[in-house]
Amino acid sequence: MQFLTILLFIVLAVWAFLEFNPQFGGKLNSGLLKRFSQSPQWTGKIFENQSKTSLDMNFNTIVDLIQKQFTDREVRSPQQPLPVIPFDAEGFNKDSSKPKFIWYGHSVLLLQLNGKNLLIDPMLGPNAAPISPFPVKRFSESTLDIIDQLPHIDMVLMTHDHYDHLDYASINLLKEKVDTWFVALGVARHLEAWGIPSPSIT
Repeated sequence: MQFLTILLFIVLAVWAFLEFNPQFGGKLNSGLLKRFSQSPQWTGKIFENQSKTSLDMNFNTIVDLIQKQFTDREVRSPQQPLPVIPFDAEGFNKDSSKPKFIWYGHSVLLLQLNGKNLLIDPMLGPNAAPISPFPVKRFSESTLDIIDQLPHIDMVLMTHDHYDHLDYASINLLKEKVDTWFVALGVARHLEAWGIPSPSIT
């Protein structure tokens, strides 16, 4: 009986986490599923890659992966936090006719093309795996502070909605700095759930 009580508590805790954690964004609805059906990659249940893709995962590789996550951390992590070079507004805006870019780690890229500022996949939150059971600390500290330094952003490009590309904390800080959001099919629902006005999302 005690085991069933504990199991029920765990199931309820997982359900509450999935249901109420804002990081998960918006829910699917019938209108969105109808739009999915217009994509040639939509099978009726999932999106299929245009080219054959294999993850080559089996029980042994999963066990090895989990073991590596919890061992030899001192070898796989920097001895001290990696510094983030402050944004140089004067240098970045010096000649708007020349393309420029700054890479902020992982998927985050700030581009300037034809005088327009484009930010790609702004995942700058402190937790590199915000939905895993255990936090994964970034190698750099205070990365959300980068957003305060950034110039006005003409457009943000969101390639997909995996947690390491689409970050609730980052989007909340970017709301007032961005004109237009260009997103992959199905991603708009997350931004809308986080307070981004629908007309500014393409």
